[in-house]
Amino acid sequence: MRLKTQESCLPAGTARLKIIILSALLLLMSGCANTVTPLFPAGNNITIDINFRDNINTADNGYKYYIIFNNNAAPQIPFINTGIQFVEPGITPSQPEVDYYGKIYCTWKSYIVLDGNTFSFVKGPYTSEAVPTKETIAIWNGNETARILLSFNLDKLGTLTERLNFDFVTVDKQSKMAIDNLSLDNKSLSSYYVFTIANSTATGSDEVIGTAEASDITTWRIVIQ
Repeated sequence: MRLKTQESCLPAGTARLKIIILSALLLLMSGCANTVTPLFPAGNNITIDINFRDNINTADNGYKYYIIFNNNAAPQIPFINTGIQFVEPGITPSQPEVDYYGKIYCTWKSYIVLDGNTFSFVKGPYTSEAVPTKETIAIWNGNETARILLSFNLDKLGTLTERLNFDFVTVDKQSKMAIDNLSLDNKSLSSYYVFTIANSTATGSDEVIGTAEASDITTWRIVIQ
């Protein structure tokens, strides 16, 4: 005599019902997995707002204005107290003994520079073998004489980590020295960053150390949306 297992003892209709319910649950779980919204969605756009003590001056006797980015660490810059000039990747330095690529540019992910009335975006990494390409991303019309306001898609910055570090630097065109950045004494690295998730904000003010200059940064704000 053949013994019936517990499974075969169930009425046929009950077994089929269990299979239908199990299949429905699996389908529901599969559907949910495809539609889950991330708890912290990545941002799409970045807005940068910088205010200065006096009018922006991009003439030959004025300044260049830099916005420098890096992932998870402060971008290095040459400070005025070191006597090292601030020059961009691709420009032949007048101090060839300075290892710009090995010590400074390697910590830049990308940067933006306002020179004349043009905001140029320059993507890294930077090597001594190639002059990087400058891409015009905006025109400064001078309507707000002491303010830089930029907004663009975060995709332009390439692959980002959870933290985007940055520094704002004003450079004297004639001396090629960094006159101001986002450190209290203009002799140390910026400690500022913004999270790259949507609705993140970073704000601050730059205190004046010593004599106030027209190029001094006063207040700033970065918003990720």
